[in-house]
Order: sequence, then structure tokens, then C-alpha cells
Amino acid sequence: MTAEGKQGNPVREDGEQGDRIREIVVEVARTELAAITAATAFWAGWVTAADKYAGAIREELARIDSDRDAAGDLGGRMSDLTREYLRNVIELPTLAVDQFNSELEKVGPPKRKRTRAARVKD
Repeated sequence: MTAEGKQGNPVREDGEQGDRIREIVVEVARTELAAITAATAFWAGWVTAADKYAGAIREELARIDSDRDAAGDLGGRMSDLTREYLRNVIELPTLAVDQFNSELEKVGPPKRKRTRAARVKD
């Protein structure tokens, strides 16, 4: 049995429309979960990289305080630390995309309902 929808399109009254809406909601939830997980992985990676960078700078400053001769090559060491930090940060978007794709694969696409066609008896 069908009824005319608002746009003039026939709409099945037997729940087909409800099934489509459910599929859309499930797909949106899967995508949102993957996006949140990827964003969390990105920010966690940034925090780790920033913490490592700050710790290395702290060690360099402590070395200068204890040994005045260590200040001679400070610029080179700070450049190396900064270069390493930036390399780590630049990798984060790629890691986040990989995480996003991995999450989508883990959750998997929604399973379609199996429908059987009725046999016609002769």
C-alpha cells in the first residue's frame, strides 16, 4: 500500500521509509565516531609532541645553567629540537586520516536486511 508523500513521491507505509532513516542515522553515527576518534588521536599526538619538545628545551636550558660552555652550540641544538618537533606535528594529519579510515573499517558498514522473494506455487 502506498500513499502520496509531500513531494508527490510514493511512500511505502510498511516501514521501508523507517528502515532508510535508520540506515542514515547509523551511517552518521559511524562517521561521527570515526571523526571523534581521529580528532582525539590528532590532539593526543600533538600533546605528546609538544610535551617532548618542552622537555627537551627544559633539558637544554638546565645544561646551560650548569655549564656555561654548553651555550656555544645552543642555537644548533634548539634548531634540531624544533625541526624534530615540526616533523612530528606535520605527520599528525596523516595519522588522523589513517585513524579515521581504520575506525570506519572496524565498525563496518551496516548490514542490510535480507529479504526473500515469495515463491509462486503453480
